Amino acid sequence: MTLCRDITGAFMKYRLPAADDRQILKEYVEEHYANGERSISASLGLTGTDYDAWVEKVNRNSKESDDDWGRYYLYLAFDDSDRLIGLLHIRFDLSCALREEYGDIGYGVRPAERRKGYATEMLRYALDVCREKDMRYAVLGCYENNIGSNKTIINNGGVLFRQDTEKKALSEHWEIELKRNYYKIGFDGREGQA
Repeated sequence: MTLCRDITGAFMKYRLPAADDRQILKEYVEEHYANGERSISASLGLTGTDYDAWVEKVNRNSKESDDDWGRYYLYLAFDDSDRLIGLLHIRFDLSCALREEYGDIGYGVRPAERRKGYATEMLRYALDVCREKDMRYAVLGCYENNIGSNKTIINNGGVLFRQDTEKKALSEHWEIELKRNYYKIGFDGREGQA
């Protein structure tokens, strides 16, 4: 399990799903359904698959590549009180075509926890993972009318590079450059960010 502070200073925890997470994921999905949502972002087919098979696939693909998505991490994101906040899907081994269509990162936050900065922090964590994988940039996509996701991407340095119509909705494609924070010492002895 990885611990990171969110924007409020509280810790967020990230880990792969386990067999005993069935109930918390059931409640997570039910909250989306109660909010009128039928699609669960970043879930990689959670609702349409046998739960145990889903857990096994997600854990296996964190270690080895599959023909569809390559290697990836699908993390459960928890707050410091161990409440499941969202799902974070980091795809760092995609084909060029899938990268352009789906992007390198997907995330979703449960309805009751939206507009609290969690998505921004989850994306920030995902970008750090992408840097660790030596990626130079990350591609993300979302629908134009998803204002919260657009703001999350912009808050993490996203630059819009393409818009297209997909399934009668305008889809936006964003790119985030993954700079490493290097420091140099100038001739005057002062440190500064390169």
